[in-house]
Amino acid sequence: MVGHMRAPDYSDARLAADLAAAAGELGEPLTAGAYDAWQRSHDAASPALLIRRFGSWNEACTRAGVATNKTRSTTRRWSDDDVVAIVASYLRAPGSTGSFADYSEWARQQDGAPSGATLRQRCPWAEIKQRAEAQNTSGGSTSGR
Repeated sequence: MVGHMRAPDYSDARLAADLAAAAGELGEPLTAGAYDAWQRSHDAASPALLIRRFGSWNEACTRAGVATNKTRSTTRRWSDDDVVAIVASYLRAPGSTGSFADYSEWARQQDGAPSGATLRQRCPWAEIKQRAEAQNTSGGSTSGR
């Protein structure tokens, strides 16, 4: 019985514990991109869920007592790693078509995800999507292909 709402209910304490565990293994500061790769093999919540629950990646890390990489600009809510991780989560979502319009619709239903317009201001959809696909394919590792 596989529904499209397969995400289990994670308590705030569980989310913080998962973040702390990831930081313990991966080191700090913990990026959303590094955490995204880690969570897929640890039955943990996605970066999008953490951002939705806590309002931002930095706030999620703060709640877990994990150092974040502060971005230079305070007006940017999402780092480049955050954006790629969120789009990677979208691409793995059941029913995802990979189109900009489909992402925009998906993002409207995710409290913590940047809108399609926000992504487009930063860089072309094709470029973000390519980076997210590469992250999904490589499992986020930085070693050679």
